[in-house]
Amino acid sequence: MADAAAQVVIAEPLSRPAPGAFGRTVGFFRTLMRTKPLGFISLIIILALGVLAAFPGAFATHEPADTRAGVRLQKYCLGPQDTFLCPTVVERSATFGDRNVPGKLSNPFGTDQLGRDNYSRIVYGARNAFYVGVGAVLISTALALFVGVTSGYFGGRYDAILQRLVDAVMALPVLVVLLAATTMLGGATFGKLIVLLGLLGGFSGSRVIRSAVISVRSAQFLEAARVLGATDARIMVRHVIPNIFGPLMVQATIGIGSIILAEAALSFLGFGVVNPDQPTWGQMLQISQQIASIRPDQLVWPGLFIALAVFSFNMLGDALRDLLDPRLRGARGSFS
Repeated sequence: MADAAAQVVIAEPLSRPAPGAFGRTVGFFRTLMRTKPLGFISLIIILALGVLAAFPGAFATHEPADTRAGVRLQKYCLGPQDTFLCPTVVERSATFGDRNVPGKLSNPFGTDQLGRDNYSRIVYGARNAFYVGVGAVLISTALALFVGVTSGYFGGRYDAILQRLVDAVMALPVLVVLLAATTMLGGATFGKLIVLLGLLGGFSGSRVIRSAVISVRSAQFLEAARVLGATDARIMVRHVIPNIFGPLMVQATIGIGSIILAEAALSFLGFGVVNPDQPTWGQMLQISQQIASIRPDQLVWPGLFIALAVFSFNMLGDALRDLLDPRLRGARGSFS
């Protein structure tokens, strides 16, 4: 009786349910903020620029091509123009109609030599930068996946032929190819730039994908899938691609910054999109350098936003690489 009373039944602790998608996302952001503070700050900057790009009309104070710096932009219209539902708001300020003025309350970044508001053009330039960057990365990622996955998975002669094609494309000077292509195609448009930058980036990015595929090609779970009768296409889509998600995300993140920089360089050289209604940061730099001797501050704002966007995407890509790579998951840095 005493022995029975002395026995203590210890209940097994209840297992905690696996976190859902929201919980995993929150945990990832917490880990990013704790271990990679610079990467987390870069993510915040990218999100802020993304909001500007998605809703430029909510933040810009003037139309990007408006040469009258005092005419306010209509942001929220609930009815026909010039009615009580969509009134015309005109604000005359000290800089109304002026050219090359420094920053004022109504024009915080000043105006250019045509009287256009630099702040509003920066905001609309963010939309075009993200449009080109994200669009080209979608194309380059799709091409890199096809070339890299098939080349790494099948190997052999197919891999050798495909890699020689990749070598040939990577040997071409990117800027010269872009200049020649845009000239031959009758001038640059955003659509042409997206396709050209996406194709060039896809071939170079396929090398990283191919290396990741080769590292998992002989894994046991792939052999098990083959034994169960899975086709090569199913194995690549259902088993290979999910296991190279980390390198794919890192490459896409850094690629957006590289494409934004390439588009800015092309516009700065005068071969980008030339449309006053569609300003780009590189185009603003190209215009500002013409008056840099008398207004050097005109170069600051577009150059600052280009550097900020490219730096943020690069730092976020480095942080994602460290977090998503199991070999680097325990690495900690004081800044990155």
